[in-house]
Amino acid sequence: MGKKYVIFDLDGTLIDSIPDMCQEISLFLKDHGRRELSTQEAKSIIGNGAMMMLKGAFALTGESLNESELDELFKCWLSRYSHAQMALTKPYPHVVDTLKKLKQNGYKLSICTNKPAEPTKAILTKLDLAKYFDVILDADALPVRKPDPAPLWEAVKRMGGTNEDAVMVGDGETDAQAAKAAGFPVILLTYGYAHLPFEEIQPDFLIDDFADLPSVLDKI
Repeated sequence: MGKKYVIFDLDGTLIDSIPDMCQEISLFLKDHGRRELSTQEAKSIIGNGAMMMLKGAFALTGESLNESELDELFKCWLSRYSHAQMALTKPYPHVVDTLKKLKQNGYKLSICTNKPAEPTKAILTKLDLAKYFDVILDADALPVRKPDPAPLWEAVKRMGGTNEDAVMVGDGETDAQAAKAAGFPVILLTYGYAHLPFEEIQPDFLIDDFADLPSVLDKI
């Protein structure tokens, strides 16, 4: 076994949530007199938390939000998204089988996501994924979020591990920045929501298929 404590990003790493997010944010924008987002536009504003996504959505479709209206709109958006059917959100291929395999092989697994608590819980419950993880840290768990390294250190601490035995698995620059700041190796999946070229992000390992993760972990 390589690194024993594995920290996963959620959106773009374990689950493909773009279809539902694009649909729901577009409906929300329409309710506020704005146009819908394209899938590519939706991808461009994901990764730095729901607040930044909401700001980005309104900036792309007209005048930017001012601070006086932001808080109330954010609460409305979180409620809408958390109670959506999320019928289009699915785990990526081989995610469930690979998580089972890692658990059987003695790995400790955690999630560290910049998604707020309410939709994180709703999605993990709907997809029956929470049972695979020893620790789940959402955007509301700590005062800071990725790319700050503190959530990664906290995840390892709550798993009962040591930073020397930890690795980050994600899909983009935010995960890589957090991992490098924490002193962890980082494995990125090529199919996610990265905003920068991987040559610029420079992960330690880059894989196309989630099923390849156990063999890569054994190499670290």
